[in-house]
Amino acid sequence: MLRSRRALARGVLSRHCMRNTGFICLAAFGLGCSSEPDDASATIGTTVASMPSTSVGSNDDTGDPGETDDPSDDADADSNPDPTDDPSADSADSDDPTGSAGTCDFDMTAAIRLSVDVTWAGGIAVLEGAGAIDIWLLGELDAEGGDVALSGRVCRIALPDFATGLLAGNETYGTTFPDAVWSSPTMPTIDATATISTPDPGASLHLERGAVVLGATMADPLNDPWPADWHQLAATDHDGDGSPGVTAAAKTGVGYAYPRIDILNSEARASEIFLVSRTTMEFDGTVDTCDSALGEATITMENHSVGCATVAGADTQGQCSDGQTTTLDNNMPQFVVMGGDFELVRLADGAACDAVFAALP
Repeated sequence: MLRSRRALARGVLSRHCMRNTGFICLAAFGLGCSSEPDDASATIGTTVASMPSTSVGSNDDTGDPGETDDPSDDADADSNPDPTDDPSADSADSDDPTGSAGTCDFDMTAAIRLSVDVTWAGGIAVLEGAGAIDIWLLGELDAEGGDVALSGRVCRIALPDFATGLLAGNETYGTTFPDAVWSSPTMPTIDATATISTPDPGASLHLERGAVVLGATMADPLNDPWPADWHQLAATDHDGDGSPGVTAAAKTGVGYAYPRIDILNSEARASEIFLVSRTTMEFDGTVDTCDSALGEATITMENHSVGCATVAGADTQGQCSDGQTTTLDNNMPQFVVMGGDFELVRLADGAACDAVFAALP
């Protein structure tokens, strides 16, 4: 845990922060007010307690015998302690879940939003393009040993639309993930560690590089090479719908077409795409307040289609063939990240994904 000394005059303010700030008292995405008094306040407190109390006009070195000690004064002193000696402050310190010195407590539930600018190259069917990917996360931050451990899960992913050229009909394709997909108990979590320079607003924050693979398993998600062929992936039904990967639905409505899965047959289309993706992320930012952080996000994203359902339906008869899956996969955009940023906001303990969307729409 990070520790910082505070002069006695600031001690009351530090305790007030612990009792009244809601976030952190990370990541730009641990730390809280100390449960131990610093040396200065401990020494002063002892000195004040040990000083003898004398009454005005007492029988002291001035030799004035006119007044004697009033024993009631000592009783009054005992029954009226020094108002600056606040026992509740010690109680507040002992309740500090992090047991560390500083302004902010980084044990929290947090909403995190990543916004990433991407481009992709053109191909036989797909036109080159650019767009943005937005990812919403629900995170649990745990301050431990000077670091902040982050465990998060995806609440929503929004991908950019893409267009095809003349060979594929000059169409626009889009995919969307229903929010319910991410509530599956088998959906992987994102685990990483953040370090913070000091437990105060304005501190620098660094989240170490981490990775999450959705729709497949990898022995080493962070360092294993991404396969060029979708057949080499160990696809897993992470969303629990009976199909490999994570299921995305093709966007429909004015301006959208179902993606083609056969170059020669324009009637063969996919209504659902079974996706596998790997996302790596690293944050560098600033603790803006004890309830928020923001900064730059360094991200890579890779994906494959490992199957699809035809427009005819999502039952066994409506599953895409191996060749149709390959055609679809070969004509998906391969995103190149140009830059990104993140924003983190404290939520109430026990908050769910709906609170994430409300805090960071």
